[in-house]
This record gives sequence, C-alpha cells and structure tokens, in this order.
Amino acid sequence: MSVVVLMMLLLPALLRGAPECKASCRLTNISITVESEECGSCITIDTTACYGLCHTQGTNYRNPVVPNVQNTCNFREWTYETVQLTGCPAGVDSSFTYPVALSCECSQCNTDSTDCGALSMQPSSCHMFSHY
Repeated sequence: MSVVVLMMLLLPALLRGAPECKASCRLTNISITVESEECGSCITIDTTACYGLCHTQGTNYRNPVVPNVQNTCNFREWTYETVQLTGCPAGVDSSFTYPVALSCECSQCNTDSTDCGALSMQPSSCHMFSHY
C-alpha cells in the first residue's frame, strides 16, 4: 500500500519532468559571424533566434490523403536590423541586414521562405583573407 501512495505522490513530478526534457520553443541569444571579402572585414553580430523542441507525434501508417505535419521551432514575430561593414571600397554596398526574432512558436516550417535546418550553436569564425 505504501508503494502505491508513494507513486501517487511522485506522479505529478514525473509527468512534469525536468525543464530541459520538456518540449520548448524559445528565444535564444546567438552570434552571427559575417565575412566580406569585398570589404576585407569580419564582424560578429549578437542577435536572437528561435531554438528548441516542439512536440510532434509520428504515425505508424502514412496516409496519402492526410499529410504528416511536423512542427518546428520558428520565428513568430521578427524585425530586421542592419549593420555597416567597415573597410569597404567606394561602390561596394557596406550594409548587412539580418533578422532578429522577437517571439517564437511551434509551427510548420515554410520552406519557401525559411531554411528549416538545425541551428548550429557552434561559434563560427572568419577565414583569414589572402591578398596577392
């Protein structure tokens, strides 16, 4: 009987799980490294993006009539910011525009306008320019 009572007490905690085990789609801080050979410059931009897991449920049977939709963590609202690259010669556009996530949601990724691949959390770096 005491095992049943203990399981009943632990059940809510088990269902909640650890925060890192829950499916969550949220804003995260990222760094984007931008390299311009025309300008001979390399800068790192700190911005926000969407990152995390979304609940999805696969089926054993694929129905050709009903599509199998899997949600991914996507931008819900965003804005664009622009920075100016340094060292650009005359006639070269020195502006670089990038998206900044304001909020996130689990939704079907629109491959017409979005790269739906995984977000790399590895820092990138610029290559050294070779001037001949």
